[in-house]
Amino acid sequence: MRPVVIGAGPAGLAAAWALCRAGQRPLVLEAQAGPGGLAGSFDLDGFRADYGPHRLHRAASPEVLDLYTAALGGALRERARSGVVHLGGRKLPYPLSLAGLLRGLGLGGAARHGLSALAAQGAKPAGNHFAGEAARRLGRHAARVLYEPAARKVWGVDPTELDVALGAARVQKGSLGAVLRAALSKGKGGGRSFFYPQRGAGDLAEGLADRIRAAGGEIRCATPVEGLVLAGDRVVGVRAAGTSIESDAVVATAPLPLLCSWTGREAAAAGLSYRSLVLLYLTLGIDRGSAHDVHYFADAAIVANRLFEMKGFSGGAGPAGRTLIGFDIPCTVGDAIWTASAEALAARVRPALERAGMGQAPVLGQVAHRIASAYPIYRKGYGPVRDGALDALAEVEGLYPAGRHALYVHDNVHHACAVGLAAGAAAAARRGARSWRAAQGPFLHAQIED
Repeated sequence: MRPVVIGAGPAGLAAAWALCRAGQRPLVLEAQAGPGGLAGSFDLDGFRADYGPHRLHRAASPEVLDLYTAALGGALRERARSGVVHLGGRKLPYPLSLAGLLRGLGLGGAARHGLSALAAQGAKPAGNHFAGEAARRLGRHAARVLYEPAARKVWGVDPTELDVALGAARVQKGSLGAVLRAALSKGKGGGRSFFYPQRGAGDLAEGLADRIRAAGGEIRCATPVEGLVLAGDRVVGVRAAGTSIESDAVVATAPLPLLCSWTGREAAAAGLSYRSLVLLYLTLGIDRGSAHDVHYFADAAIVANRLFEMKGFSGGAGPAGRTLIGFDIPCTVGDAIWTASAEALAARVRPALERAGMGQAPVLGQVAHRIASAYPIYRKGYGPVRDGALDALAEVEGLYPAGRHALYVHDNVHHACAVGLAAGAAAAARRGARSWRAAQGPFLHAQIED
């Protein structure tokens, strides 16, 4: 029986590629019309648009960089980052620079942040939660004006209800010294550059899909999986499109609670949930909206988490006289954001456009995409629940959970590719489920690269 991979995002495709390299011919089942998942691309108004501002970070392992080369050949470009963080009316460069911090915060503001961070090193702020960890790393002031409001917006809960592990994953700089080192770094250090496919982030998935097919694998898109076929505690197949497909090795990137449900272990994942996202795209009647590729908005006055411009990633590719702007808008399925029309959302993001200096640009069109499961919500105490759910799945032979949703982890594309390669290798060797569970450890604590 050939192996089956559920999901054609970066993790699923990397797993399929590992299976192909092992001489097997996997079948990849993808619910959407094309490969890529949240790291895919689509065509809109003459532009190649990504599902969010994706980067291929330089922090990728050599094995993952080799995967990029296999998928993209020479169609991989290096780009300089040029983001900006909006703190109310202030603007800070991202990546950090010392001059930019002083310009954005002013001497008084910079001193306040610095003294707060120093105080936190001497007398550690209390709190076994995200807010406490952010304060311990960069001071109570930075936590209060930046990290706490951003957390409320992105995850939809109070920062004191979020697990301390999220602080370790999301607050990249662990001290004032780390901030200063990053601000003073030159060249390509400090995340100042990244790799980007020539035609869009989705080229990685499409290139991998082409190579998987060329190696004898099969990819069926628009084929949602309906469940697993079990014989006792062993996977013997997958149900999709009303039929059963025999398989003794299934790499699954579906959400962890869904996998537990498919295996009759729903209770193991009780309490694990995901934050939803609406991606809104506006075509503006200007050639370029900003010198920055991404604008970050921490405060609650702006409904969007980020504003990104596709020309900032593509090196200016796209129709002259127009630009495509995207917005990440966190939400919950069924709430006022989730159910709003694209036109209504365009009105809601007007303050973000104004802060970014694009308020006067004519809007030529708007399109919204809705993603039900975007970010795992790291509520306090989630760790033992996640571990218990993964332990429960490890009772099912032939099942190899992998990727952001299945492992319930915040990650970047390179993390997803790394775990996919490892899961594919484990499935190719038909390693035991408990062996794969033991190998998951390094992938459950990813350091996020923003």
